[in-house]
Amino acid sequence: MLRTLQSVHFPVQYLEITESLVKARGGRVAEVRERCGLPPQGSRDVPQPTMIDGHQLQTSMRIGLDHCLPGRPASLQVLEHFPLTAHGMLGMLTIASQTVGEALDMALQYHALVMPVFSLSRQPGPQNSAVVKFEQVVDFTPFNELLAELVVGTFRTVAPYTSLAQPVMGVCFKHAAPPSEQWPEYEAFFGMPVRFDAPYQGFTVSHDSLQSPLITGNRATRDSLEAMLHKQAPQGVRLTPLTQRVRQAVGTGLQRGALVQAAHIAHELALSPRSLSRHLQDEGTTLTEIIETLRIEHAEQLLTSSARPVQEIARLVGYADASSFSRAFKRATGRTPAEVRERTGGLAR
Repeated sequence: MLRTLQSVHFPVQYLEITESLVKARGGRVAEVRERCGLPPQGSRDVPQPTMIDGHQLQTSMRIGLDHCLPGRPASLQVLEHFPLTAHGMLGMLTIASQTVGEALDMALQYHALVMPVFSLSRQPGPQNSAVVKFEQVVDFTPFNELLAELVVGTFRTVAPYTSLAQPVMGVCFKHAAPPSEQWPEYEAFFGMPVRFDAPYQGFTVSHDSLQSPLITGNRATRDSLEAMLHKQAPQGVRLTPLTQRVRQAVGTGLQRGALVQAAHIAHELALSPRSLSRHLQDEGTTLTEIIETLRIEHAEQLLTSSARPVQEIARLVGYADASSFSRAFKRATGRTPAEVRERTGGLAR
């Protein structure tokens, strides 16, 4: 069930993005907070809010669109005014991370604090890569497509803090393609052609890129910011940091063709197997559920991106035979492996 706009909240810094865009276009900056029902920035008479709700974010986005130049992708114009620090403490935590992979882990763990419109997941991808998928859980009509492009695009803005010329190796959106004359701008921003009308929205990053260090990384600062994020998380915001770390460990194992054992994961996380199980239960899941979900996700990735026979895919994701794999796959997805193949162009059956 989709959440309501009134029930989701975002950093007030997101208004500053619109204010920057309005200022660049010669508009009246004060209009942004006026129309959002907020006191003027810097006002000493009324306390300044730290968060805005979904309706206020929609209002801000509408104002931003009104000030975008015609003929250019609106999302890319907004992203020109969207620094990582606009994500507040999470943005600073990302910059303080040691590597691109660690920054991504922080974003996966704490994104609900700044962008609860999407649920994020990470899974193994083709050619020794990782795929980050975005599932929308809040209806932001009429800005769903714009918001998807903004959220995926913000991950591209980590590049200035690395030595990477191209931090991502693939970008996908579910919605229809924009006019063809706008495609070069998307390609210039992301450093590659962007795929529209895709089965999911998200991006792919290579494992080599994930290991690339951030020039602003600082472990002490990162640890301090992460502790503050935990402490300041509003009631009702669900954080699942351990679940994400376990998913990463299991996903890496699947990419290498092996199912990681509970004892190995617990050792990597400096926990006993019993403590690992208890903490996962506290986060509403189990190791068995995580493994089964990732096996199916990895299988679906192989079905849609390779010509491997179903029997081989079944073996790679840990099933004894194609029949047991097909039953589990249909139970989890509602479709058979053959149906997935047909839908995505009918690679080998």
